[in-house]
Amino acid sequence: MRVYIKVFASLRNKYPEVNDLNPMEMHLDKGISLAELISLLDFKQEEVQIALVNGLKKSLDFKLVEEEAIISLFPPIGGG
Repeated sequence: MRVYIKVFASLRNKYPEVNDLNPMEMHLDKGISLAELISLLDFKQEEVQIALVNGLKKSLDFKLVEEEAIISLFPPIGGG
């Protein structure tokens, strides 16, 4: 399956060329979980607070099964 990965905020430090307009394309086996994908990208799970699949928030144990997906990853965000 083909996925397009977008990383945001501090996660861009590892992949500065990846952004909303320039996602990273990867080919993965169906059934891979978001947690496994995060590991493949060399992030620690605690570095990723929010994961969206095709615009919908998913837990890290969610398994990717669609032929094509857009994955957006966000770190913990603070402020106030």
